[in-house]
Amino acid sequence: MKTLVTLTVGALLFAASGCTSTVSLGTKANDTQLLGASAGEEGVSVTIPFVKAEIAPATKTKTKTKK
Repeated sequence: MKTLVTLTVGALLFAASGCTSTVSLGTKANDTQLLGASAGEEGVSVTIPFVKAEIAPATKTKTKTKK
């Protein structure tokens, strides 16, 4: 439970700083693997039984201004 709270708080902090985060809970979280972790320029992913958390940099989109 402590790990889940830590992951959730970390995800919220990253989301507030310009990143996107996704947390999946339950059996759908372990569709492809049961345990795993990865990190790179495209983001961070951690998978444990029944929990999958992903954090990635937010993409910036340019908005057009009216003249």
